[in-house]
Amino acid sequence: MSKSSPISKTVSSTLARFRSLRAVSNEAGMAAVEFSLILPILVVLWVGGVEVTSALSLDRRLNNLASSMGDLVARTKQITEAEIQDIFNLAEPALFPHDDTGIAMRITAVDIDDDGAATVGWTMKQGTLPGHIEDFEDGDLITSLVPEDLLTPESQIIMAEAYQTYTPAIGYTITGEIDLDDRMFFVPRLVTHVALCEDENDDDCDT
Repeated sequence: MSKSSPISKTVSSTLARFRSLRAVSNEAGMAAVEFSLILPILVVLWVGGVEVTSALSLDRRLNNLASSMGDLVARTKQITEAEIQDIFNLAEPALFPHDDTGIAMRITAVDIDDDGAATVGWTMKQGTLPGHIEDFEDGDLITSLVPEDLLTPESQIIMAEAYQTYTPAIGYTITGEIDLDDRMFFVPRLVTHVALCEDENDDDCDT
């Protein structure tokens, strides 16, 4: 039986080592290629997650703002235009740390007749409403905006709305602008109809 020479053993050992190194090199190369393919997806997911979280945060604050606006009006017997303006001024602290630039707000007393038709008793707004939101004046019919279970004959409800367009700070090219809106309804607590007065000395208030 022939024995391998020391040179043959050395050659065999060297070849085995080269094969092992080549395998490791191939695996590292494959890992680098896979990572380069996955990286853009990871970046998109990260940016999307950041923007969605920020948009949800702003939307929650808009909801709280609309809720506070409507609740404050529903707690009164009558309210002045200056007092409603003070309510609109809640926007800046309510949206913090988000910017209140471009926000639109509207408070409307919705009168419901004995047939269940809803019309505008009075309304005040601040800011420019989004293009897809209907603008209206006193006396306009807005039954379609009111949930059916709130259309109680011979009653009034207070509708508070807040609108803002969210512009992503990072992923604008991915998500674009996002329109956020909240609309809340409240039943007057102290009277059947909350009146709007020009000032505290106004005896002829809109109801």
